[in-house]
Amino acid sequence: MGSVSVQTEAIAGELTSVQRILERTIQVIETAGEAAIRTNPIAFECGVTPPILYRAFGSREGLIIAAQAERYRRSTQEALGYLFQHISASQSRDQLRHNIARSLDFIFSHERVANRRLRAEVIGSSMSRPELRDHITHIDREFASAIGERYQPAIENGWLAADRDYAVIALWAQGLINARVMVDTSAQVETVRTWDDLSKRAILSAIFD
Repeated sequence: MGSVSVQTEAIAGELTSVQRILERTIQVIETAGEAAIRTNPIAFECGVTPPILYRAFGSREGLIIAAQAERYRRSTQEALGYLFQHISASQSRDQLRHNIARSLDFIFSHERVANRRLRAEVIGSSMSRPELRDHITHIDREFASAIGERYQPAIENGWLAADRDYAVIALWAQGLINARVMVDTSAQVETVRTWDDLSKRAILSAIFD
């Protein structure tokens, strides 16, 4: 997470304690919200003194930013692993298209509602926090770059065009997926199905057509 990672590396002997602090902060945010974050109680609950917490995160605000950025990162990792597995398993262009479509079905599924809500929550929190926005941007670009690299064998096999920036396509698709939260709970079933179908066709077209 950018500067947070640098800070934790700088105090490598305290890394386990810092991770405990981060995990506890995430737990508090997810059960009671940001307003419930109290640095001294969190430090003591994690078996460390407050100065260790402040050395790692700088301030209460820095701690919240680090925790929110990590929540955002984790919310995408499972879907990314699923996509990578299906890309790697592809043996032809048609199979790659089919496997990416399957991955999108999973990413759009009801099972992923909580992940989409979480990302929307973190993005909302970042509107008044430039540092958190920077972390989110870095995470999205990191994941998009990783997706682009996974397509390289398909490009070498001639299944995908070599003149497209698949990392940029992945960034655009991530934005589209984040917008899925708007129809998760309020829309009718048919509306949700139509949204999924249109979005999936748009993403597949950007990759293959």
